[in-house]
Amino acid sequence: MSQNSEDIDLTDPDGFQHWVEENIRFADTDAGGHINHTSMAVYVESGRTDLLLSAMSRRSSDERWLIAHIELDYLAEAQHPGKVRIGTRLLRLGTKSVTFGAGLFLDGRCFATGQSVMVFMRGPNTAPIPEDMREVLING
Repeated sequence: MSQNSEDIDLTDPDGFQHWVEENIRFADTDAGGHINHTSMAVYVESGRTDLLLSAMSRRSSDERWLIAHIELDYLAEAQHPGKVRIGTRLLRLGTKSVTFGAGLFLDGRCFATGQSVMVFMRGPNTAPIPEDMREVLING
């Protein structure tokens, strides 16, 4: 990745390479009617998982990703009903790990951002990310 991840604006929808959409369920809200923080983590997971599944399409059964770190930044309130657009992009590609950035959008407005660090595993050990998978992660 040539761009410094600190320079990437996760609130800008034009910066994302991958999109999924999720319905906001009533169960995703807290007592105040706002989307709950745990639901926001699930939305970030949904985008990340969808992107990783395309990279994993030709992998063996002992290869998988393990989450090492997740962080969320809450920017605005968001409520039920509606559809969350989840943008996911590559922030950093290391030898054995990858960092994804996410933006959560409702009605065109970013209400949260997140970052996730995933480690590639083969069996019980960390392993270098295979070249073909690196290409999919870089090119989407």
